[in-house]
Amino acid sequence: MPELTRRRHNDPQRQGWDVYYGDVRVGHIGERAGVPKIVDQWGWTCGFYPGCDPGEQQHGIGATFEDARAGFDAAWKRMLPKKTEAHFEMWRYQRDADAWKRRMWDEKCRMPSQREDGQSNCFCGEPITNRSVPEHIRKAHRGIGNDSHSVRRRPTFGRE
Repeated sequence: MPELTRRRHNDPQRQGWDVYYGDVRVGHIGERAGVPKIVDQWGWTCGFYPGCDPGEQQHGIGATFEDARAGFDAAWKRMLPKKTEAHFEMWRYQRDADAWKRRMWDEKCRMPSQREDGQSNCFCGEPITNRSVPEHIRKAHRGIGNDSHSVRRRPTFGRE
């Protein structure tokens, strides 16, 4: 079973970390924006979409990073037993489909839905149709949206 890891969030104005379970982003812990200094400054969210049902995602606040991390950890321990690999796979497919679509746009390739005959060629050269796109993404472009190869070593959740 994968362990939770953190990746530094890319907002230069606030400290924050995206929390990953393997390659699936399952939450965030970070400084809250726009709140008065007299209230808790840290917040967390736990959940991922697609993969969680509406209302299943949880969130909370803490006075310190450690408090927010503890809140996230408790929420994750409640959520994880309810999740199957299929839930995580839904998120992975959505991540990869979005990255594939953006790469198609970057390469100036037309989607099958943009052509009258419903056929096109993927940037990899394979012919695709409206019907074949989901399976093509799963088979030929699995992981295209996973940027972990470009991220430096990530700390284990709970340790810096």
